[in-house]
Amino acid sequence: MRKATLALTLILGIHNVMAPASAFAHGEITKSSPIANSIMPSAPTSIVMKFDGNLIVLADKKSNFLSLLNSAGGEVKLSQTSVKGSVISAKILQKLTAGRYKVNWRIVSEDGHPVKGSYFFTVSSKAKS
Repeated sequence: MRKATLALTLILGIHNVMAPASAFAHGEITKSSPIANSIMPSAPTSIVMKFDGNLIVLADKKSNFLSLLNSAGGEVKLSQTSVKGSVISAKILQKLTAGRYKVNWRIVSEDGHPVKGSYFFTVSSKAKS
């Protein structure tokens, strides 16, 4: 019994050591602007998100994208999404008024897995125009 347990432990240990680190990466956000759940004193002009690894751009497919919704659920117009390495971004083409906004995102991480999520930020009612 002890030999079987030792053998299993060795096999699992070797597998974990030999598995490439990128196989476990699934596109975690390391930085965003606006910051999730923040209250902005003035309206942002763009959305920028940085992930823990490079993003994959698939030819002829919209594989990475951002969208922005206002508090009523209406879509806010953004520029075409740009991807450079581990950063995805888009300019906000409409003037934002005070209120809560939802950023939706979808990326393809460097391990090939699509990952999506969302977060909120608020533009203060005292925001400068």
